[in-house]
Amino acid sequence: MPKVEPKVEDINATDWRAYFDSNCLRVWHLNGKERTYKITSVTRHTGEMVSGKAREMKKQPRLTLEDEKGREVPLPLLLNKTNAKAIAQLYGNNPKQWEGKWITLFTATGIDTPQGPSDAIRVRNQVPKKGKGQAHPIMAEDSSEREPGQDDDEPPAEMELPRAN
Repeated sequence: MPKVEPKVEDINATDWRAYFDSNCLRVWHLNGKERTYKITSVTRHTGEMVSGKAREMKKQPRLTLEDEKGREVPLPLLLNKTNAKAIAQLYGNNPKQWEGKWITLFTATGIDTPQGPSDAIRVRNQVPKKGKGQAHPIMAEDSSEREPGQDDDEPPAEMELPRAN
């Protein structure tokens, strides 16, 4: 088996959680700011959910997003029921009709969870005006040079994170 050389990098993170692997957008990726994106596809994500010692398969909507410059956001947004209902209120119950539509994400604080109060990604309950959002912070100006990085849960402008598989 080939030896893997360790890699050390300064990712300029403002939240310690950004240093860990992430396969979807998390609350810390928003960096405390609203972000507006276009939904480019809606698919279903099936993955294992671990809660304590219990493991179960969980299915949920998976959104592929694009910023206002037409660049794909490197990590998908996995929807919880609260966010799926918010999008449905804006654009209807048919997820295929969400494609091409714009949503604004923001950080909600103090959300009750079994582990105690937590922050969460939420979808704003109004249709955003295209072009009013900010570029996604895990995307570089030249996305070929830089690489990006829960259900309820974006990094500062200089952050580099691994691409989702």
